[in-house]
Amino acid sequence: MRTRMLAACLSLALTACGTESAEPSADVASTEDVRAALAALPSAQVVGAHEDGVPYMIRGQFGASATSLRGLSAAEAHAQVSTALARITPVFRLDAADLVVRRLTQDEQGHTHIRYAQMKNGLPVVGHELIVHVDENGNVYSANGSARDGESVPSRARISGEAARTAALDNTVGRHIATEGDARLLYVRSEKDNRLKLAYEVVVTGEGVDQPIRDHVYVNALTGAVELVTSDIHSALYRIISSGTAGNVVRREGEAPTGDAVVDGTYDNLGLTYNCYSQNFGRDSYNNAGAQLKAIVHYSTNYTNAYWDGTQMVYGDSDGVQSAPLGLSLDVTVHELTHAVTQYESNLTYSNESGALNEGMSDIFAAYCEAWTQGWVVDASVWMIGDDVWTPATAGDALRYMNNPTLDGSSKDYYPTRYTGTSDNGGVHWNSGIANLAFYLLSQGGTHPRGVTTTNVTGIGIQKAGAIFYRANRDLMTASTTFAQAKTYTEQAATALGYTTAEVASVSAAWTAVGVGSSTPPPPATALTNGVALTSQSASTGTEKHYYLDVPAGRASSFVSSLGTGDADLYVRIGATPTTTSYTCRPYLAGNNETCNIAAQSTNQRMYLMLRAYSTFSGVSIKGTY
Repeated sequence: MRTRMLAACLSLALTACGTESAEPSADVASTEDVRAALAALPSAQVVGAHEDGVPYMIRGQFGASATSLRGLSAAEAHAQVSTALARITPVFRLDAADLVVRRLTQDEQGHTHIRYAQMKNGLPVVGHELIVHVDENGNVYSANGSARDGESVPSRARISGEAARTAALDNTVGRHIATEGDARLLYVRSEKDNRLKLAYEVVVTGEGVDQPIRDHVYVNALTGAVELVTSDIHSALYRIISSGTAGNVVRREGEAPTGDAVVDGTYDNLGLTYNCYSQNFGRDSYNNAGAQLKAIVHYSTNYTNAYWDGTQMVYGDSDGVQSAPLGLSLDVTVHELTHAVTQYESNLTYSNESGALNEGMSDIFAAYCEAWTQGWVVDASVWMIGDDVWTPATAGDALRYMNNPTLDGSSKDYYPTRYTGTSDNGGVHWNSGIANLAFYLLSQGGTHPRGVTTTNVTGIGIQKAGAIFYRANRDLMTASTTFAQAKTYTEQAATALGYTTAEVASVSAAWTAVGVGSSTPPPPATALTNGVALTSQSASTGTEKHYYLDVPAGRASSFVSSLGTGDADLYVRIGATPTTTSYTCRPYLAGNNETCNIAAQSTNQRMYLMLRAYSTFSGVSIKGTY
């Protein structure tokens, strides 16, 4: 059986010695292996897939644990679901032996979410996890994550760790630049071509123009090229406040006010942030284990910024013109401590799309907690980030405007026109406006403020919207989550929370309104008659034909394309129009002879079909049978 092949070879000049090529050829593009893995899971539905066709989320009935997972450790829970895990992993082109159980969470419904870190050739794959979801009765019903494999990548470095450190230093601009610790060999997915690379991770510290530097620089272990840079510096009830660059402690938990307005205001804002998360989500500090809330105020001189450095908050006082002291802002405090919450949950990588989601999450909960302090009164100021300290002499302005992001002069509000360069860690602040506006529309309803799209969103209120984003961050997102995946995960979070069909539809509409997901209405579909072939179907390259068949409950179904000339790809999806990234079955073979077999469903279902022209086809027959 012939499958499509896509091969490419990248030739690079090398100065290092060795026998392995600089980059292996790209892997076979066929998804026949994925199709076979899905066929072994008859109930599996692909909720979302990467552009290469490998799913990033599936749902179905994948097995059950012998006992309830409530109260078990991560290792104990893993032992209970290991059989199901071995059945699931081939769908993601993974080997269960390459997954290391990292931790678990249990939600309010009694569901358990087990996170696995990905390994390859005995080395960690940075930023990629698989999450397995188990209901209160021990049924494994879903799996998602960015972890995937199937790529042929070298396992031996061709440059030394010292050479990698030199390359990382040469790539970093600032003062007092130095490396911390040894270079660590691992795998990373390059931001240049989205391919997996053997690389050294080098931690670089120093002083940048506006803030300290603590970067993770990933240097190709074959070529010495920099593949990715991420940062630990994320700018803007057990408390300890220090003052000045030296960090002398000036107020601890339970001590009386000092009389220093910045120290005492920061202390109060840390307490409000703790209480917001505690009272609304039952969370005990940013790590959900009672971690001390540390902050440094009066940092540097006329420093107009605040940041989370991975262990503590740091606030500058600014100059009274550009900003008042940053510690006086509840928005800024919630924003920065939400970076810490994210660090302990999804750990969204601080670069590109995942970094923009990280920033967006921090703005979202700044708005959420401000509304909470006002008894859930949502006024204009809720959607203005930093308005309580920014340019004190100018009334009504802010750092960012969640309800209309482009008002700040740099933020983006529409995914297709997002920033795609390398500044701002790949646009982590600028592109956060996309998530911010989606959250605003989900909360308040309405249409895009600039009329870029016409989708009208029905608001569900800021409390429900916040619960959805918190649940998605805690239980579904992984370090490499993209905007498209965030849409899927927030839809799934709303469903898990028991929200109505209309409320879940509002989640979808909010993302569609900002260009994440199609705003085009479903294409017209032709009804099929059970067991009767529809003949003489044709389409030109890149176009689609759509069909559907209503299948009664308890009946298995089969869908077959055949005959004709050219090359038609068959897609089938239960209950919704299939796309190239969301489907239940996709044989993806050469020619027109393709078959999808769908297991019996517990309720009546409309099965949707698509024939997509990989190349122009004609004379094709399509038949659905139950």
